[in-house]
Amino acid sequence: MDSLSSRDLKRDEELRRTKTLMRRMVTGFKSHLDEALRSKNVTTSQLRFLNEVRQNPGSSGAQMARACFVTPQSAQALMVKAVERGWVVRGTDAANHRLVTARLTPAGERLLAYAEVVLRRLEAEVWAGVSLKDLKEMNRVMECGLENLETKAP
Repeated sequence: MDSLSSRDLKRDEELRRTKTLMRRMVTGFKSHLDEALRSKNVTTSQLRFLNEVRQNPGSSGAQMARACFVTPQSAQALMVKAVERGWVVRGTDAANHRLVTARLTPAGERLLAYAEVVLRRLEAEVWAGVSLKDLKEMNRVMECGLENLETKAP
């Protein structure tokens, strides 16, 4: 008895191809976005951090790290760089003076607005010729895989 049928082998091939294409897409998109933002001296990791500050200004360093998919040490380095560049101002929480807060400065808000325009342009270029129907189907498939992944124990 064969361990894998021809159909199983074809499915395995497609799964590997899908994984490779997803990795290339994410890596390539990030690379193009980093290049497009180079003139503003900001990286996609820094933008993710600034977006998190905007959305959750009272978050702890550990929460910021998780949200940005980096280590707590890297999140701290992102914070230091954001403060140095004038994108973020640090302060203390009004209710608990031991908690350090962060909020975007007007310069940080302008940078995020600029990055949003760049991001939208890049998305339009990447997905040119792909129908709304196909995008919805791709999202459905990705959500299914993500749900399966998230329900698995590490």
